[in-house]
Amino acid sequence: MTKSKYFNFFLSLETNIIKFDAINESNEIFFSRNNLIDLSSNEKKFEILEKFLKNNIFEIEKELNRYVKNINLIVDDKNFLSVSLSTKYNSDGTSFNFDRLNSSLIELKKYFQNTIGNFEIAHMIINKFSVDGKDFTKIAEISNYNKIFIEIKFICLNKKIIENFKNILSKYQIFVKNIICFEYLREFENFNQSKSTIFAQKVLNGLNQNEIFYTKKSSKKLSFFEKFFNFFN
Repeated sequence: MTKSKYFNFFLSLETNIIKFDAINESNEIFFSRNNLIDLSSNEKKFEILEKFLKNNIFEIEKELNRYVKNINLIVDDKNFLSVSLSTKYNSDGTSFNFDRLNSSLIELKKYFQNTIGNFEIAHMIINKFSVDGKDFTKIAEISNYNKIFIEIKFICLNKKIIENFKNILSKYQIFVKNIICFEYLREFENFNQSKSTIFAQKVLNGLNQNEIFYTKKSSKKLSFFEKFFNFFN
């Protein structure tokens, strides 16, 4: 049994494997349990998850000497949808700053959620930031400009699929913290499938400087953005 005080738990459903990894504060896999599988359909995916939890979760918690209450779920699924939205700003004599960006992102996210229907956002990424036709790799405060263009990419998954995952995990009192798209992880240059959970941990810690992480302040308030990685250096 471990004496470590910190763990981040990951459950990854990939094409040929389902694996549970506990990652410690040193970003190392301290504990792992996996089974080889064949994911030919979503229905089979749910059955495999149910069987894996039934056969393993209590042993896992015993080995770790703690309950698994929260988990990050990595999903390899062709039903992920990628959609891009853009917004433009014309110069009005005011600078383009963090507050203005924050308000714009909230409005774009709200508009997207109202438009897309039965899909839930897994990743929200600033795809392009252009000032007067010049592209920047990072968002920056701009005082003098004529036009600013921002493109946001949303990666989302059908709510029914997510709800099925959540319902299965809730039977074991496990809450899904994050849904992570496996194909999105594969886009990174140094991705290693054998260490997909460690890579997912890095993504959650801001590997992509232009990915936006948000949380809900309360059930009665709009989402606000919790982290912006290196947007305003």
